[in-house]
Amino acid sequence: MLRSFSFRRFILAGMAGAALAVGAGCDKDEVKKPETDPSTTVFDDFAKRVDGYMKIRKSIVDSVGELDPTKSQAEITARSTALADGIMAARAEAKQGDIFTTEFAALVATLIKEEYKRRSISVQETRSDQQDELPDFKPAVNQLYPTTYPLATFPATLLPLLPTLPEQLEYRVVQHYLVLRDVEANVILDYMPNAVPMT
Repeated sequence: MLRSFSFRRFILAGMAGAALAVGAGCDKDEVKKPETDPSTTVFDDFAKRVDGYMKIRKSIVDSVGELDPTKSQAEITARSTALADGIMAARAEAKQGDIFTTEFAALVATLIKEEYKRRSISVQETRSDQQDELPDFKPAVNQLYPTTYPLATFPATLLPLLPTLPEQLEYRVVQHYLVLRDVEANVILDYMPNAVPMT
């Protein structure tokens, strides 16, 4: 009887040890996390920076009022000017790279260049023909987008490569620069040089 009990205790102890080993193995597997895509980290950081700007913007909109398309053109223009002035004052210390960080710029420039390489010869030639139609000025942070230049349509093939923006913001191409613009205020929030191939 004692022998039977001892043997049973030995078996149970062995089963417990095996269970602990399996449990330890499971815990180890659970701790091990899949590697994160570097582009996800960069784009997440970009989203946080955009959110930071949108919070500043909201505080200014609260003071100047929401856009009301039923107002007269003069009133809409006055609001746009007030919004722009408020944004530029709130971001007086803003500089190039605050939103388009070095990491973001490097990633996006690579994605855009790869997209251009995939284009057919005819499409590349069309791009070359249209180059003269792009706005030809050097952008600056807190600069009003010059109304003397057209707002060239953003290339549809590039848009899916970039993070989605709030409806109040948009990407623009100015020669080889990628520009981030506040639509209603017409203010350039940031830009990155050498983002778009010139030919």
